[in-house]
Amino acid sequence: MTTDTIADNLGVPVPDLWKGAHRDDRTRPRSRQRLLGPSSIGLCRRRAAYEVHGTWPTDLADNMHAAILGTWLHEGILRVLREQYGAHTELELTDGVILGHADAYWAPGTPHPRATDAQAADMGVVEDVKTKSTRALDVVVRQGPSQAEWFQVHLYAHLLRTGGLKDHPQLPTGEPLPVDVVRLRYVGREYGQVVVHQRAYDEDVTQQALAWAEDVLASPEPEAMPRDLDGPGLSIICDNCPFKTACWNLDQLADDGRAPQTILAENTESITEALRAYADAAEVESAAKKRKAKARKMLDAADAGTYGAFRLSWSGGNPRPPEPDPEAMIRIIEGLGVGIPMRSGGRSSRTIGVSRVPEAG
Repeated sequence: MTTDTIADNLGVPVPDLWKGAHRDDRTRPRSRQRLLGPSSIGLCRRRAAYEVHGTWPTDLADNMHAAILGTWLHEGILRVLREQYGAHTELELTDGVILGHADAYWAPGTPHPRATDAQAADMGVVEDVKTKSTRALDVVVRQGPSQAEWFQVHLYAHLLRTGGLKDHPQLPTGEPLPVDVVRLRYVGREYGQVVVHQRAYDEDVTQQALAWAEDVLASPEPEAMPRDLDGPGLSIICDNCPFKTACWNLDQLADDGRAPQTILAENTESITEALRAYADAAEVESAAKKRKAKARKMLDAADAGTYGAFRLSWSGGNPRPPEPDPEAMIRIIEGLGVGIPMRSGGRSSRTIGVSRVPEAG
């Protein structure tokens, strides 16, 4: 819902919160920058190329409520890190090609009101804060940070270490600043869960990120870069990409329900490759389903609890309320001699069949 719901309309104008919030969000410096940002590096090369080439967004959504809530929460988190733990926050960093804003930085030995021995260690630390939905946070718990997230925080460290800090009231600008540790802090938007990953700064990771950026910066046009994600409907990043229509030619798709990914199968070679991928995945999926089904049967009588590196929990199993019995309803209607109301059945969904052609003897 993009407008406020007014329960008691007295004729008094009520400012629309979300319309104003979206206008405010689009005026932020990070929304208007044209240099390549660390948060875009490692994500999708074509999206990054659209940014580098100054392409005007084709998809400015007005339903990014969760993202804006995350921005508001983010601001509060940085205030706490700054006021309670002595962090320098929102540091503008650039080398003239990459422009970013590091969330928090502690110089070696930074004093702060609530210091502990560990926090006061003589090490430079740069931190990036990310707000996540509960589902996305669960992915972080299970799989750890993504490569793009490690790229981002390492690039902040790199820019600090190479004198990329600009216009700061307390820290020396244009001079190398020590960074020994990079940290990612994830905060759940719904319940405030916190997950932290940190590691020693790794120059190899930085070089991989810089090589990725150089590839994009050398592109003659966005279309020269590959799509690194799976596309609308398969990737939440693509679903919310400001260049979604331009990237996937959504305005040229026939109105027949075709998936955007059909543009990837333009010739016999690409169709053959898609068939190979489908057949390979189907075979792996079939074997995995069998293993999963057996394991599920084995666990049917197990109590909830922690077993080694795994936590088992159960949900459901509650009695359901009564529900209509369609077959009994039909028998009653037929017994009354009344015709059963019918509606169009539409079309059945298409079912794909993929099999391997036997090799010629």
